[in-house]
Amino acid sequence: MSHGLRHNRVWLERGFVQVTSQSGGEGVRLTSLAVILPTYNERGNIIALIEEILRECRPWPTVVLVVDDDSPDGTWRAVQEVSRLDPRVRLLRRVGERGLTSAITAGINATDSAVVVWMDCDFSMPPQIIPLLISAIVRDGYDMAIGSRYVAGGRDRGHGFMARAFSRSINLFAGCLLGFGVRDYTSGFVAARRPVLDQIGLRGDYGEYCIHLLACAQRAGFRLCEVPYSCETRRSGESKTGTNVAHYLVRGWYYVLTVLRLALRRQECVAA
Repeated sequence: MSHGLRHNRVWLERGFVQVTSQSGGEGVRLTSLAVILPTYNERGNIIALIEEILRECRPWPTVVLVVDDDSPDGTWRAVQEVSRLDPRVRLLRRVGERGLTSAITAGINATDSAVVVWMDCDFSMPPQIIPLLISAIVRDGYDMAIGSRYVAGGRDRGHGFMARAFSRSINLFAGCLLGFGVRDYTSGFVAARRPVLDQIGLRGDYGEYCIHLLACAQRAGFRLCEVPYSCETRRSGESKTGTNVAHYLVRGWYYVLTVLRLALRRQECVAA
């Protein structure tokens, strides 16, 4: 199926319009984009990150929504000041609630944008990759685009040996049981059309949500692509990633359970 036919069949939904260029060619234009930034103690990174995201996303009407879990370092205060000056920046401060997956879900539910992007807030995921993710959806017709460390051109320079070994092992395990249609099941750098998120909810406490989302999206027939990127070291602040074997073993167990449930129970995706 050509991209043009796919556009005619799929893309004429809320948030997309079909356009004709001066030369007579047809295409699709995105009219609403949300970038969700889940934060906890990221005051040293968040303002510069917001500025870079807005620069990179200039071609599209963009909202940057920071979902902050009442950071003790005042991340939410810094974002609040910016939001008063720039309507493209919004703040959702959560008091008494914490967690990556629930923060992303809260951000998804707080916006009705046609395409939603989320990413880490420490500059490990370069904002310059966002236009490539959007292009894969708008121009190439994919339902989801994932920033990937494990396809050609991607790499991980931001983590130590233990973290890289853990990530590689989990992704190899996931690939063997769930299929190698995705190479970076634990990416966390995601762009998705609204219908994907309406159909598949996020499950899990941390990075295992991404395994569930990507596996279920494939099973539901959504088209995914991976865009290579280089994961970099965080610019400021302390990492939330574990630094010892015990931490990785505990977290790894939840990842393994998620993969096993998806492999053994096809209904895992039905009620998502």
